[in-house]
Amino acid sequence: MPDRTDIFFALLRAGLWEQDLRLHSALAAEDWQVILQTARQQAVLGLVYRGIAHLPEDQMPPADVRLRLLAEIDRIERRGRRMEEAQQELLRRFRDAGLHPLVQKGSEAGKYYPQPLLRECGDIDLYFAGKEFDQAKALPPGVRTAPDGAGVFTFRDVTVELHSRYFDLHLPDAKLPEVPSVFAELLLLSAHILKHAIGAGVGCKQLCDMAVALDRTDGQYDKELLEKYLKAAGLLCWHRVLCSLLVSDFGLDPARCLPDFKPCNPAPLRRIVLSGGAFGLFDPTREKAVRSGKVARKLQAAASFLKRLPFSLRVAPRETFATIGELIKGNLS
Repeated sequence: MPDRTDIFFALLRAGLWEQDLRLHSALAAEDWQVILQTARQQAVLGLVYRGIAHLPEDQMPPADVRLRLLAEIDRIERRGRRMEEAQQELLRRFRDAGLHPLVQKGSEAGKYYPQPLLRECGDIDLYFAGKEFDQAKALPPGVRTAPDGAGVFTFRDVTVELHSRYFDLHLPDAKLPEVPSVFAELLLLSAHILKHAIGAGVGCKQLCDMAVALDRTDGQYDKELLEKYLKAAGLLCWHRVLCSLLVSDFGLDPARCLPDFKPCNPAPLRRIVLSGGAFGLFDPTREKAVRSGKVARKLQAAASFLKRLPFSLRVAPRETFATIGELIKGNLS
């Protein structure tokens, strides 16, 4: 039996970097079902679809598999267009109110993809500096406050999060890069992946965002300065582990990493990524907790943090403790 995980990553790399690919042998229909289900759970079906497009004709999936895949890709693209329209309308409304929103995280990372609509969209994250955050929260109806302090509401069937902090970090502004900037965006993406990796889980989509951002911005910033920002944030060890996985499994050119990059063992992070899919949504323990109710969900989230503490404390101890403390405070309040 072929190693389906290896083939999944081979297709993902081919789609991410638009490179031709030939497998060792053609796959059976059941192999394709498993590989495509992994792509769905990791929220990278669009990229794997592009990888399949780079296969020779004699290694393409069966016709019925391709037909269902095309229908799914059409839904991904249509949802992407709806989200882009919703985002543009939101930005217009906030700007008309005299505010200055900045788009963050995934929806902003989409600009680095050759075909942005094939990146499966999630929610819209907007940052508002200073007093503008409270003003922004007061504008849309039905805004609720999340445990991390973000304002959350739904607009045209899309979840929107309003943030008073640009970074998922616990540092004074004086130690953080200017916003907006390439430094800020790369630091945010790295820290955002860490936040989910030490908690509920993180999937391939967020790592693809980091890979294409590092690739497309290469030459536009001082890597030694980015290294200093990472060191100040206590994330240098974490970022090295992250880049090691991006190089080994996602095909990132090592030259896109920090100066004098030396890869380390990415296996612990790989296990986290593969164990639960996008944001840990397909972790069997989480699925059971979701069915059991709110208390079970909170207990399962706490258990996830505890289970990953050996990894978290090794790669980013300061942020681990700060994040756990913040979430406990947010849930208690």
